[in-house]
Amino acid sequence: MKHYKLPKDVDFPEIDPVDKAAMDAAHDELERIHAGIPKGKPEVVCFTPEFLRSMPAKNRAMYKYVWLRHVREYEEYMRQHPELDRD
Repeated sequence: MKHYKLPKDVDFPEIDPVDKAAMDAAHDELERIHAGIPKGKPEVVCFTPEFLRSMPAKNRAMYKYVWLRHVREYEEYMRQHPELDRD
């Protein structure tokens, strides 16, 4: 299984607790809305370091928080479906 990492040369500050709570609430709401709908195989979102460097610090923190959750969900899915792991 591939392991996806953020670039080490881009500064990712810690996410503000208020932003984290808002993002968790939005994620929970989306999960509630899509409950019962089969998700299928998740795909890891691509990014470019240049794009990340151009973002304000707050946005980089939020991006990292969401991206890491997405990677965890992807890796968990792949652990549950080893037949799909062709890397």
